[in-house]
Parts: sequence; C-alpha cells; structure tokens
Amino acid sequence: MIRFEPCLIVRRLVVKRGVHIAYDERYHSGVNIVRGDNSSGKSTILNFIFFGLGGDLSKLDWSEHALLCDHVWTEVELNGNPAVLRRKIDTSAQSDMEIFGGRYEAAETAPIESWLRYPYARSQNKESFSQAIFRLLGMPDVAVEGTSSITMHQVLRLLYADQLSPTDSLFRFEGYDPENLREAVGNLLCGAFDTAIYESQQKLRAKEKEFQEVSAELRSIFRVVGGEESLGLQWITQKRTGLIADKDRLLHLIAQKEEEFFSSSTLQRLSLTQQKELYSTVQRLQQELVEAQEVRGGLEFEISDSQSFIESLKRKSEALRDARLAATVVTDVRFATCPACYGEVLEADEHSFACHLCKTPIDLERAREQVTGIINNLSIQIKQSERLQVIRGQRLKAQVAKVEEIKFRWSAKSRELSAVASRPTSKVREEIRDLHRQVGYLDRSIEDVDSQFKLANKIGDLSERRANLDVEIKDLESRIGALKRGQTDRIRVARSEIERETIKMLKGDLKRQDSFVDPQRVEFSFGKNTITVDDHTYFSASSRVVLKTAFLVGFLAAALRDKDFRHPRFLMIDITEDKGMEQARSHNFQKQVIEISNSTDVEHQVILATAMPWNEIPERLFVGKFSTLERGTLNFARVE
Repeated sequence: MIRFEPCLIVRRLVVKRGVHIAYDERYHSGVNIVRGDNSSGKSTILNFIFFGLGGDLSKLDWSEHALLCDHVWTEVELNGNPAVLRRKIDTSAQSDMEIFGGRYEAAETAPIESWLRYPYARSQNKESFSQAIFRLLGMPDVAVEGTSSITMHQVLRLLYADQLSPTDSLFRFEGYDPENLREAVGNLLCGAFDTAIYESQQKLRAKEKEFQEVSAELRSIFRVVGGEESLGLQWITQKRTGLIADKDRLLHLIAQKEEEFFSSSTLQRLSLTQQKELYSTVQRLQQELVEAQEVRGGLEFEISDSQSFIESLKRKSEALRDARLAATVVTDVRFATCPACYGEVLEADEHSFACHLCKTPIDLERAREQVTGIINNLSIQIKQSERLQVIRGQRLKAQVAKVEEIKFRWSAKSRELSAVASRPTSKVREEIRDLHRQVGYLDRSIEDVDSQFKLANKIGDLSERRANLDVEIKDLESRIGALKRGQTDRIRVARSEIERETIKMLKGDLKRQDSFVDPQRVEFSFGKNTITVDDHTYFSASSRVVLKTAFLVGFLAAALRDKDFRHPRFLMIDITEDKGMEQARSHNFQKQVIEISNSTDVEHQVILATAMPWNEIPERLFVGKFSTLERGTLNFARVE
C-alpha cells in the first residue's frame, strides 16, 4: 500500500478504569464501522479517539459513563512509526499527554522512564505534545498571527464530524474560534505551508522576541544614564577622558614635587610603600586577568564543542528518517562471498528471517517501533542543547566584559606603577600627601565613570544589535510574504480538487435535494466556516448533514489523489443519521465512503459511527460488537 505523508492511523483504542479495561478494540486501515443503537455509546468511543489523539473536550462533552474511566490509551501509526498516546481523563481542559515509542503490548509493561510526558501548551523550556506529534507526522509547526500556533486539537476539529456541532459549519464547534486560525488550519491541510515558511516563521518569532528584549534593556539603561542614546555615550566618553587626563596631570605634578624634594639638601627617609602596594595590586590584577581569560577560553571551547554535538544530533535525526526510507526500498542485502575471508556465504534457511551474512535474527518490527522514541529523544536533546547554548552565550558575553574590565584596571594600575617606579615617593611632605589624596579621589571617580562607560559601550552594542535585528526582521517578513504568495497556486489547486470530489459525492446522493442533482460549483471558506452549492445556502436539515459529510469525505478523497496535501488521511464521522436522515440515504452514504476507500491504494482511515449499518458492509470493516442500551460500548461488568 502507498503511503502519502502525513498519515495518521489508529490501530488500537484501550479505555481503562483503574486496572480494569472498559474498552479494547483494534482498528484497521480503510473504513472502520462502529455500530450500535442510539445512546449505546458510539459517540463516546469517537470522543475518546478525538481526546486520545490530542483533542480538547469540555466538561459537557464527556458522557457520565466516560467519566467513570481513568485513562485513554491510543495506539497509532504516525507515518508508519508506531506509538502509544496516553491521556488521563480529566474534565478540566488542556490535559497533558504521555507518548511511548512502540506498540501497546510493550507500552503496558514499559518502565516510566520509557514514556515522554508533554504538556498541552508549549512553553519557553518545553514543547507541547502537538509539536511532538507534528514532528512525527512531518507537519510544520505553523504560527497564526494574533493567536497561538496550530495544535492537534485544531487540526482534529476539521477531521471529526461530531453530533453536537452545527451541521452547517465545517469545523467542530468551539467557543473561542478566530477566523484566521480556521483559515490557517484549512490551508495547512491543503498543503499551503512548506518547511521554508515554517522555519522562517520560527526565526521571525525568535528575532522579534530578541528585539523586544534588547529594546527593553536599552530603555532600562537610559533610565540609569539619562539622555539620548548618542548624547549619553558621548558625554560619558568625554568625562572619562577628562578624569584620566586630570589623573595624569596630578601624577606628573607629584613626580615634579618629589624630584624637587629628592634634589633638595633636606634629608628625609624615602618610602617605597606606595610602590609596593601598586606592584602587589598589578600582580593580583594580572592573575585575575589570566584566570578570567582561561574561563573565557573554556566557555568558547564548550560552545564550539556543544555546537558540534547539536549538529551531530541533527544529522542523526535526518539519517534516521533516511534510513527508514532506504529500508523500505532496499529490503534485503545479500553477499556471494564473505567480505572478511572471501569464502562462499552459505544460504540461510529460507523460512528464517535473519541476516544473510552472520545469521543473526532480524526484528524489523521492533526496530520500527523504536523509531518514534528515538526521534522524540533526539529532538528533546537538540532543544535542550540549544537552550544551554543560549545560556553559555550569555555567560561568555559576561565573561568577555569581565576580561575587558580587569584589563582596563590592570592597564591603569600598570601605568601608575611605571610612573611611581621612576621616582622615589615620600609621605613627609604635606603637599605630596594632598596630591596623592586627589589621585585617590580621581581613581574612585574613574571607577564610577568606568561603570557608566561600560553601560555606554553596552548601549552601542545593543543599539547596533537592535538595528541589525530590525533589518533581519524586515528581511524575514519579506521572505515569508514572498513564500506565502507562492502558495497561492497550491491553495487554488487543492480547493479545486476538493470541490471536484465534493461534487462527486453530492451527485452520488439520493435524489432528495434539487441543488445536489447536478451541482456546478461548490464554494467553501475555512475562515467563514461555510459552504455553498451554486450560491445556495438553504438546505433541509438532512441535506445539510449530507453536504457537510460530502465535503469532509471529498477533502479526504482529494488528499488520497494528491500527495501534496498535508491532510493526515484520517477522518471520523458521527452524523450519518442526524437531523431526520432516512435509512436509505444513510446506507447510500456508507456505500459511497466504502467505494472511495476501496478505489485507492493510498493508506488512510475512516471511522464511521452508525445505528443503521448498510446490510452489504463486509464483516471485516466492523469494529467491536453491535452495542445496545443494555450492552453499551463500555464494559463495566468486570469492573464491578
């Protein structure tokens, strides 16, 4: 079977109440029929699947029987990679999800460290389960202007026709429902967002955040130093230059006074105390400078080494995907002679599945099950390493500033020592003492100005960085705009294909609605959440059900013909008998869905709930028993 990516297949659904199992059924590719009487729990099962895949349910969406259960375990295949998604049933919105790489049987006995826990919403330090699932499906993480990024919940709203949502809306009903978010979800599933747009949007968000941080830091500095940016920097530089010139003048005057004193006939004991103190200070600063430079060098090496590690992780992640693709193309490699001794390689038992060369048993299924966990682990390592790189960069920046500050102090004390060492000093003369006191005051003033000077230098760096960020942001915005304009053709092609498939579905309907007999145009808007047929907007209640399901099935059918769609090739329908739908019309719809499914070799899944199954449905398409009010879909008998 051909697989277009993304492809989402539910393989098993397990609902638990404590250690007891209330529901455990396997699902398959193609059409899955969940059948039973009204109020027997069919909708509860589809809600469990919606929730298990990442959908968000409010308290009113849960049935009383569903709330008796504790956890939903959903075994899925994400682009062929098996994984188990586990969520705790919680009436509060936006609950977490745990993901295990492998099958349900292995997940049951797996230790807790084999599971990765993800929150519903992303944060600065942790990604959401939607990001993890999108990565495994190969879908971009699209940000929507004015709202948050697209989530699994938002995608599933266009893949699940539930009973409680209005039949004249394309999306599952939700209170907070921005128009631009719906439009982005629809365009995403049509294949309108490519990797370049996603990567550019990610960079744009990072640059905009950094621009805001730099601007905020600049404002804080201006509150300290006052004045405009250029005036503050110029004033501080001039003041610092003037203080250093005053100090040099005083030192020169001290030298003159002491030379005059030394050459006089008066004998005084000369003191080398100041020279010794300065020499000790210079030595200490020199040691501090060496140590600070060593720390800076260590940080630079650590950053370089970590960057190499991050690049290796990214290469491994790409190689893992390439290896999986290569394994599907090159299934078996055989050697005529041993590459070590050049002897003839004996044939293995044709029924044994082992390496042709060393005869070691090969477990391809186990290797495939581990892919999901490995990809997620590599992604987490990359994100954690990149966050650490940011911290190391900040530490390096601080250390560089510290090195420069020590170097400046060392240079100043070295000049002072040179000046003092060239002449004897005396503590006797009051005039010389006063000059030394003035030098000390100037030293203190220079230190204060030096702090402001570092702020002034930082202003220059931050101003330059802000200007560069502004240019980069404009470039990214321009690039994103150009890429989005380039997606216009893709959206047009996708919408045309969806319209064509929807018209086929409507023409195949029973003759109950005049506008469905020979429709010429089907127009729909993801943003407006509407659909019209030949400009008609009013239909009977049952015909609105047919129109909505025809659109969703047509969307899926288009995605099965065109690999450029980012539709997960997955659909759930729970409204086949809503709004007075007659049995013959429902049976005809089921027949259409099965025919579409049978006519394609592309992997997909449709889960359809019905109280009136078509009598010609093959037994293999049914999932579980026919549920009744007395024997519902959830089995609590063994729990009690």
